[in-house]
Amino acid sequence: MRLTPCPSCQSDIKLGNRPHMGQQIRCRNCDAPLEVVWLNPVELDWVEDEEDAYRYARRLEHEFEHRKVEDLEEIEEEVDF
Repeated sequence: MRLTPCPSCQSDIKLGNRPHMGQQIRCRNCDAPLEVVWLNPVELDWVEDEEDAYRYARRLEHEFEHRKVEDLEEIEEEVDF
């Protein structure tokens, strides 16, 4: 079983024994839509699907809406739109 970190939340993602280029997966921790972009070592990047990107951005927006305005700079560093 191959593990690689999520580029969004850094949690380990299981890819099975034979990951392949273009393999798509969702992070179980943060629900980011990801795909395999490199094999040695395995590297993930966000899927270039506009609908998935929109849903993910809305989920992050909801997650961070409880924070104060003073935290805006910190949030912008955490989330790269």
